[in-house]
Amino acid sequence: MKSTIVVLSLTALTAGPALAEETIRLGAPLALTGALADAGKKSKQGYDICVSTVNAKGGVDVDGKKLKLELVGYDYQSETNRAVQIVQRLINVDKVPFLFSPYGSGDTKATAVVAERYGVPMIAASAATKSVFDQNFQNLFGVLFPNNMITEAEVGYYKKKAPGLKRVAVLALNSLFPKAIAGELVTTAKAQDLEIVFNEIYSPDTSDFSNVLTQVKTLNPDWLYVTGYTQDLILIRRQMADLGLTPKVLTMTAGPAYPEFRENIKALAEGVTTNSWWHQNANYTDPFLFGSSLKYNEAFRESYKRDATYLEAAATASCQTLVMAIEEAKSTSADAVRKVLHEKTFNTFYGPIHYGASGQNDVNAALVMQIQNDKLLVLAPENLKQGDLKLLESK
Repeated sequence: MKSTIVVLSLTALTAGPALAEETIRLGAPLALTGALADAGKKSKQGYDICVSTVNAKGGVDVDGKKLKLELVGYDYQSETNRAVQIVQRLINVDKVPFLFSPYGSGDTKATAVVAERYGVPMIAASAATKSVFDQNFQNLFGVLFPNNMITEAEVGYYKKKAPGLKRVAVLALNSLFPKAIAGELVTTAKAQDLEIVFNEIYSPDTSDFSNVLTQVKTLNPDWLYVTGYTQDLILIRRQMADLGLTPKVLTMTAGPAYPEFRENIKALAEGVTTNSWWHQNANYTDPFLFGSSLKYNEAFRESYKRDATYLEAAATASCQTLVMAIEEAKSTSADAVRKVLHEKTFNTFYGPIHYGASGQNDVNAALVMQIQNDKLLVLAPENLKQGDLKLLESK
C-alpha cells in the first residue's frame, strides 16, 4: 500500500500556465476518485473554465500587472483525512496563497480548520450547511446560501401547488449536508403545519432500501423528501417503483439536478422534484467575466458538450469572486483580499454573492425544479418559471 505522500505526489494536477511564468496559484483538494468522484470532477471543470477564461483575457490585473492563474490540485480520493493532509501540503509545500475547499459540507468543515490556522482564504463552492460557517473563521467563504433558504422555498411552493398536501416523510443519508438539509426541511414543514410522519437516516453503506421504503409506504405520505448521494437516490427511486410507492410529491436532493440521474433511470425520473442554487435560465448579468448566466452556460457547453449544473457554476463563481477580490484589493496579500471578500457584493453570472457575517453567501436565490419530459424545469420563483408542478400518479 502506497504511503499518502507517494500517492499525493503521483496525483498532482495543474491547470493553467507553466510554472516558469509568474502566476497566482490556487490550491484545490479534488475528489476525483472514490464515492464523490462525479461531484469532484464537476467541481474541477468549474474551476478549469474560470482559470482558462481569466487567462485568455490576459490574466488577473493586480495593480496594473497581469498575472495568470494556475490551479494546483490533488485527488483526495473522497477521504476526509486525506483532504486535510492535502490542504496542509498545498499551504506548506506548494505555498498557495488561496484555497478552494473540497466537495461537501463535512470535508469543507474539516479542512477549513487548517486554512484558518495558517490564515489562508478558502472559498467553498459546495457547502451549504450553516454549521460549517458557525466557527467564527475569518478565512472561510461559501458560495452556496444556507439550506433553510432552499427548504423554505420548497415548503411554501408545495403547500400552495399540491392540494391536500399534509403528511411528509423524510429520509436522509447520515452525512453532514444531507442530514442538515433534511433537518431544515422538518423544521420548516412543522412551522407550516405539515405533519412529519417519518424522519430517519440511513448509513452510507446501505445497498437495499426496500424495508425502509415499505415502512414509508404504510404511512401513506403526501410528500417524500430524500437526500443523499446520486447513486443512492437512483437506487431508492427504482425500489420505490418496485414497491409501488407513489407519493403526490417526490423530492430528491440534489441528484435530479444532474443529468446522470435522468440518464440512469430514464422514465422513472419523470416527475421527480429537486432544488438548486443556480440555473442558467436565471440569466444574471456578469459584466466582469462571462457576460451572463446563459453565456456562461454556452462557454461551458462548448468545452464539455453539456449544460452546467449548479455545482460546476458554483465552482466557477468561487474562482471568479476570488479574482474580483484580488483585482479590487490590487494585491495578492491574504489580508487585503480577505477584507474585500468580507465587504464586497459580487455581481456574477451565478447571481449576486455577498459573503455575510459568517462567511456564507446570504443572498437568497433558491430554485424549485422538476423533471418533466426528460428536462429539468424551473417551477419557482415565479419570474423564472418554465412549467407548473405535476403530481406523481400511481401506476
